[in-house]
Amino acid sequence: MVQPQNKSEPQISAAPGDDVILPCRLDSEKDLRGFTVEWSKLEMEHDPFSFVYYAMGREIITEVMNPSFIQRVSLNPDGLKRGDVTLKIRKVTLQDEGTYRCFIPGLNHRETVHLVVDPNGVTAPTMETSPDPGGEQTNIWISRSRPALWISLGVFLSSIFSAVWIFQKRRQKKPLKKLDSVPGV
Repeated sequence: MVQPQNKSEPQISAAPGDDVILPCRLDSEKDLRGFTVEWSKLEMEHDPFSFVYYAMGREIITEVMNPSFIQRVSLNPDGLKRGDVTLKIRKVTLQDEGTYRCFIPGLNHRETVHLVVDPNGVTAPTMETSPDPGGEQTNIWISRSRPALWISLGVFLSSIFSAVWIFQKRRQKKPLKKLDSVPGV
């Protein structure tokens, strides 16, 4: 597992297949739609396609982006209007683990964040209100669990409902005492 280069940089944990949000925001709500925005993975800097995301003004330049990210990354267009260039990476893989840098050259603004992808990670889903780079501000799952967790939950709930149903049926079938067998009747 790769460790963050700087202990103060944020760390995001995910399991393979999760969607992750890598935060990068200005202190102000400056409109960034006309600026160049670069997201790169530091471990790939020697690669000419080290950019995870690259946009000049309102145009995304895929020719300089790493092909494995092109269809999986996005920024929130509404966020750009408010100084937010948070990156969403869909369906992370083990190869996505590493340190990412957000850079806005025109403002000399940069931030780094470290992504850890745990191959055995089944993290409990955590709900947080956050701007989603694919749309408006919504409730999003920061860490999505693997299907096995959801299947286990379904089996557990089915077992509970089955046990309650069986208990109810047995209770209904209990024979009533016959009146002629009760003394004094």
